[in-house]
Amino acid sequence: MPIRFPICSRPRILSRARLRNVPPEGALTISDAVARIIMRNYMLHESLRMRIVNFHALAEKILSEIEELTGSPAKPETVVVAIKRFSDKLGTKTAEAVDVLKDSKLSLLGSVTDITILGKSGSTMKIVEDVLKLSQKFSVTPSLFQLPHSVKVLADEDDAEPIKNELSRNYSIHVREKTAMISVRLSPSAEKIPGIAALITELLYRNGISLLDVFYGYEDLLLLVEQRFGPRVYEILSKEITT
Repeated sequence: MPIRFPICSRPRILSRARLRNVPPEGALTISDAVARIIMRNYMLHESLRMRIVNFHALAEKILSEIEELTGSPAKPETVVVAIKRFSDKLGTKTAEAVDVLKDSKLSLLGSVTDITILGKSGSTMKIVEDVLKLSQKFSVTPSLFQLPHSVKVLADEDDAEPIKNELSRNYSIHVREKTAMISVRLSPSAEKIPGIAALITELLYRNGISLLDVFYGYEDLLLLVEQRFGPRVYEILSKEITT
């Protein structure tokens, strides 16, 4: 039976939820965009950890993706600095990052459909509005992320059907099924502490789990993994928080 969540310290069933006017993820900072790219690429993560990657070459390679995530032009040298900062945190377990993680709360949605709705620049707000019009059909509040040229929707697999059926009439959509989403609600002090994303990535990779994607909300870090790994990720992070 799928686990549905509100934002809370442990998963529980949510009977009925109205979709609130979810604020968009908005453009990421360059540092957040770099972390997102590295966290969902195991080989890149390991290469950085082993210090066998040329930062400048990597910056050039991911520059277009950085610009897509941030919504603005980026200088390669600025991306290099962000890569180096993330790399410096790999393999380390700073006391500050651990303390912040211990103050976080976890929740798990065990049966998620990842829907990417493609749009043109300036049209993504219309996509968000079209999703919001379906709110009466949702049993669990989905997570929406508005990027410069697309909108990501992470929905319970049952709630994904009306989204796919309705929006595929007017937009090109990509669907990834059988995933799980773990929400890590961090304390407000997390913004001032570097290394949290690297710490979480290390914990999961060390246990043989690769991230499919990662999303930054205003208060939450959302981790998307294969459905079979959802409970295991929840267990790993719970252990880190409670020990």
